[in-house]
Amino acid sequence: MLSPLKFDNYKKYLISLISENSGTRGFQSILAKAMNCQAAYLSQVLRGKVELTEDHAIKLVLFLKLNDLESEYFILLLRLSRAATRELVGYLENKRLEMQDHQDDLNNKVRAKIARENETFIAKYFASWIPSSIHIATSSKQYQTINSLAERFHLPEALVLENLKFLEKHQLVNRENDLWIFRGESIHLPKNSSLNEPYQVSLRTQVLKSIQAKNKNNLHFSSVFTIDKKSYKEILEVCNNAIEESHKIIHDSGTEELYSICIDLFEVI
Repeated sequence: MLSPLKFDNYKKYLISLISENSGTRGFQSILAKAMNCQAAYLSQVLRGKVELTEDHAIKLVLFLKLNDLESEYFILLLRLSRAATRELVGYLENKRLEMQDHQDDLNNKVRAKIARENETFIAKYFASWIPSSIHIATSSKQYQTINSLAERFHLPEALVLENLKFLEKHQLVNRENDLWIFRGESIHLPKNSSLNEPYQVSLRTQVLKSIQAKNKNNLHFSSVFTIDKKSYKEILEVCNNAIEESHKIIHDSGTEELYSICIDLFEVI
């Protein structure tokens, strides 16, 4: 679905959205119906003669299933278009630019629970790659015993058991005889968390092991280049979209094997 974050005017966004869905018969009328307004009124909006209301906007973002950031941004564009004074326009335009700067926030891309509560739990769960990896692995029937997890991750069985008991305490696995079965959902650490840096570093140690293993089915790519800042933003958007689309596939997929994605795009230090 086309994101409104690429636009500085909600009418331009709607025109592009309708164009993108030209293969869907009567898409413009479908949007009008979703907003509970007449198709003729929406046509006037697109021609710049009238404005939508916030009631129309909230119905539309729900219909399009935009994420929180995109929904807030679309409604902000509407307010900006309806603003009557220079002061209000300036204030809303600054807010718009701030929201665009945050469009790379993975909290808005990844379909996962955001870790915000219980600092003791968060500190343990994200202390290294081990607790989260064991948690996710138990969603596969192949990795629901202490022995299978120890072999899979090359860890001592005592350490695996310690982590499983921790996950059980926080209702993230269920113990059924000798089986430890996944419970809950995947958990995402916010970018601004103090634990994000050490957790990301611990995941990169797995990347190094994977490179050394020389498995032809794995993908490892690195490149250094010079580009202008506008192009950097475009590549950043490509990466964010790839993450979002990947997580849609992950969410709808089975649980046969455990994999990891680590994507880095950064200014060379």
